[in-house]
Parts: sequence; structure tokens; C-alpha cells
Amino acid sequence: MPKYPLIKRVLLHLSENRRVPIDPGKIYLLEADGDDTLIRTRSKHSIRDLRKLGDLMQVFSPHGFLRIHRNHAVNLMRIREIARRKKGEGWQVRLQPPVNLVLPVGETHLAELWRAFGDGG
Repeated sequence: MPKYPLIKRVLLHLSENRRVPIDPGKIYLLEADGDDTLIRTRSKHSIRDLRKLGDLMQVFSPHGFLRIHRNHAVNLMRIREIARRKKGEGWQVRLQPPVNLVLPVGETHLAELWRAFGDGG
């Protein structure tokens, strides 16, 4: 039996001296920004975590996040639609309101996106 009950929140590293717990279900998008990661919730303002996107994926993957591009990872529960890009080259993901962002899906990540939804593409 674990020493502590399963915590459903994760800690964001806002600075060297500050950590803030957040429910991963409230997050729509993780976006690489240099060596930091921008975390997008319903708010118009992003939260900056001091860690790289790749490091954060170790924390967020068990909570239903998938990397869809070298610069983006999304909460699979916050995807509204997956569609072909207008020019027919590749795919894109549209997030649920109020965020409504449209993000490209990198070719190297497409098969994993289909598998996450139990589909072969």
C-alpha cells in the first residue's frame, strides 16, 4: 500500500522557490517556449513552467497528455476535432472552447494520436 494516497494534481515549477499544484484535467495544452513550457488552461494567460516540454511529458503522460508536435502536447480529453489541414497536407487538432486553438500534428506523432483513440487512422 502506498505511503500517500494517489494525488491527482501535479506540481508546476514557477520558479526555483515556488511550486503550485494544479489538476491536469484543467490544462488544455503544453507548449515549448525555449527551455521553458507554457501551460494553457481556460484563462487567456499562460502559466510558465521552468522545465522543458520533454521533461514535463514524463509528469503529464500518465494524465492523458500526448505530444502531437515537437512544440506541443495536448490533453486528449480537450481535443474537439482532428481534421486534415486545408491544403490536405497533414493533420491538425482543434481544442475545445474557450481555448479553440488549432495545432498541427507532426507526421512522427500522427500514428500515436490514432492509437490513443483506438483507431488505425
